[in-house]
Amino acid sequence: MNTPVSPVTRAGTSQPAILIIENEVSNRILIERVLSTRGYRCISASNGQEALNILDYERVDLILTDLSMPVLDGYRTTQLIRERPSLANVPIVAVTAYALSDENEAAMQIGCNEYLTKPFKPRQLLEVVDRLLPQG
Repeated sequence: MNTPVSPVTRAGTSQPAILIIENEVSNRILIERVLSTRGYRCISASNGQEALNILDYERVDLILTDLSMPVLDGYRTTQLIRERPSLANVPIVAVTAYALSDENEAAMQIGCNEYLTKPFKPRQLLEVVDRLLPQG
């Protein structure tokens, strides 16, 4: 059985938790590796429905979501996340291969706080995450 939760820090730490919603395994692994350099606790989902299920029992500080995924895409997932009062203020970053300004605007209209285009440099990902996470 494939478990959707993959922490990269020890249990009990106060490191921020980041939910990565990405259907491509190689992209999830890359994002987890980059975030682990800062000690972030990563939780992964392969589609929006899996992410919503995880959010029923996991508290997260930031969400990175692909927009184009099977089962439940990132657009609808973001809308459903924003309907949950407990998640209304959690930053959401659209991480997608779509570089069109229409896609960027659509992502912002549904509730994303930032838009990161693939391929991205690790430094770009960390800059966005560091900017959006509340400083402890």
